[in-house]
Amino acid sequence: MTPSNGADYRHNGSQTTVDELPVAMLSGVRVVEVASYVSGPLATQVLSDLGAEVVKVEPPAGDPMRNFGLRVDGLSAMWVNVNRGKKGVVVNLKDPDGMGQFRQLLATADIFVQNWRPGVAESLGLGDGDLAELNPRLIRVSITGFGATGPSKSRPVFDVLLQAASGLAASEGADGQPSSVRSLIADKTTALFAANACLAALARRNQTGLGCRIEMAMLDVLAYFDFPDLGQDRTFLGEGLQQDLRRGRSPLLRTSDGYVAVSPVSGSQIGAAVTAVGHPEWKNDLKKIDNPTELTNILYDRLEAETQHRPTAEWVAIFEAHDVPAAPVMTIDQHLVDEQVLVNQLYSEGSSPVGPVRQVRYPIRIDGQLLQPPGPAPDLGEHTDEVFAGSWWAPPFVGVTG
Repeated sequence: MTPSNGADYRHNGSQTTVDELPVAMLSGVRVVEVASYVSGPLATQVLSDLGAEVVKVEPPAGDPMRNFGLRVDGLSAMWVNVNRGKKGVVVNLKDPDGMGQFRQLLATADIFVQNWRPGVAESLGLGDGDLAELNPRLIRVSITGFGATGPSKSRPVFDVLLQAASGLAASEGADGQPSSVRSLIADKTTALFAANACLAALARRNQTGLGCRIEMAMLDVLAYFDFPDLGQDRTFLGEGLQQDLRRGRSPLLRTSDGYVAVSPVSGSQIGAAVTAVGHPEWKNDLKKIDNPTELTNILYDRLEAETQHRPTAEWVAIFEAHDVPAAPVMTIDQHLVDEQVLVNQLYSEGSSPVGPVRQVRYPIRIDGQLLQPPGPAPDLGEHTDEVFAGSWWAPPFVGVTG
């Protein structure tokens, strides 16, 4: 398959190799990141995928995330997955010379991203006023767990704690038992909102000529993310309008060899679903049910009584023939070799300090062009000499102070 930009994409199993990459949209934008774990690093990886030059600053001992989770030769897979395409430098911010180098980086940067605890930046002499004086055009992003002020500002920050505090864990549960989402949803949504805010700030700077301070609390992000659907029963404030929206049963139905996801949302689709499993007479029973949660539970219970007797692929074909939204429930390995995934060219093979890795591309096309990962995650201090040789410090604008 050859995309419209003429690049040669060759399939190798679930991988794609790319001979030609599209022009980066954020070319010339300079980002300095001093962040750990997922929220800050993934935000800057998004900017890197969009073409920005990102310098990741680590302490002499390295980002502790390098040793987190599944590791190969001591290197975390998750760290590799949120730090690709960056230049890696080592700076000791506790040393005056190191701090001098760091300030020189910030003096010619466009965006600075950190997820230090509240008060750390000020203790280092890098408070917002200091940064604005050093570089008035600098966009300064501060990510915290619960906010810079308030009773929870110093609480530990882990994804499951944010899920608990935002109401998500309670909403995900059933029968009074809360449940957390295994994916690091608070970290990753914060990263995407942070990158989005950086792009908006760049547009604003084009009008004003000045940077700005962006403060993001992960609690705030998860509340914004959760509310459109999980807050339905707390939306209307008129007297007597609030009601409890009980969580219905899972739409993942057991088949004879796995599971099928079924999502009939309209009356016609519900009717088509019961017809697909051979019971059109159920329509009249279901029409009598007013409560949406009760309707969902009864519908899925009845559908599953039939779906468990045939294989998943057969049910997907049957539901699709009746115009009922359905899909097989895939494992990660099945997803990687799925025909649609291969057509979409989602994954490619890249490199890392410990060898080849699978990587997923940024999920958009620009004028038909794919945005493939720009480069590997850096080894510890890999680009220190290159960055501090001076070329990266060349001022891209007039008016830098400090």
